Amino acid sequence: MFKGKVSKVLVFGLACMAVVAMLALSACGGGSSQSSSSSSSSAADGEYKLVTPGTLTVATSPDYAPMEYQENGEIKGYDIALIKEIAKHLGLNADIQNQAFDSLVTQVAGGKTFDCAISSITISDERAEQVAFTDAYYDSNLAIVVLKDSDVTSRDALNGQSIGAQSGSSGEDWAKENLKDSAYTPFQETPDMLAALRTGKIKAVIYDEPAAAYNIAHEYDDCTILEVIPTGEQYGIIVNTDNVALAEAINNALAEMQADGTIAKLQEECFGAAK
Repeated sequence: MFKGKVSKVLVFGLACMAVVAMLALSACGGGSSQSSSSSSSSAADGEYKLVTPGTLTVATSPDYAPMEYQENGEIKGYDIALIKEIAKHLGLNADIQNQAFDSLVTQVAGGKTFDCAISSITISDERAEQVAFTDAYYDSNLAIVVLKDSDVTSRDALNGQSIGAQSGSSGEDWAKENLKDSAYTPFQETPDMLAALRTGKIKAVIYDEPAAAYNIAHEYDDCTILEVIPTGEQYGIIVNTDNVALAEAINNALAEMQADGTIAKLQEECFGAAK
């Protein structure tokens, strides 16, 4: 597990992204990638299965900057840079495809279309009933976001108010469990959720703190974090339960990348500083 070493990339680190934007273009770029090198974590060694031989077919929902997002038709972000490096360590191509977040677990569990998914997916017992998780690669918390001029000044003030979260997310789970007196609306994508907040359709949104901090710092400066919810959740990459060997190979690649400085380099290029 990489808890503590790859954790809590918050607004202060994210604000530095503009300084390293040019560096990030190469490491955090999207689309497919191809590697001519391989590490000890090879398909032959791991005996894992792939949807397409020689290619790691990856699902992601690119609406969660800075972790995964689209820019000029390319899928970019820290998660994308990370999975491309993992594929490189495994000696594989990486084919990264855009999918709805609330379909990721189901599609990977089906085992026919995708080898894995990476998309700021919180490790949970409920999800682990359908898919297998790799070791955690990132730590996070949730945040309640409101407009700066909102009359909502505390969590208690949300009782009876309209709130939103991304469908299938840990934010949705938390909202349903902890704000039962509020009117909940699910959203497929983060921009739609924030647009509803701006237009007054909902009073607050609940989603991951790194993404919330990034959005506020870069595009939604009329919003603010009302409260950070210390959930201590961790992100993992999901694979099919019949393909645990792939999870083990990814774990080996993560360990190698931690040891050789690759993860620190990706963090600096994608966030502005190693965490």
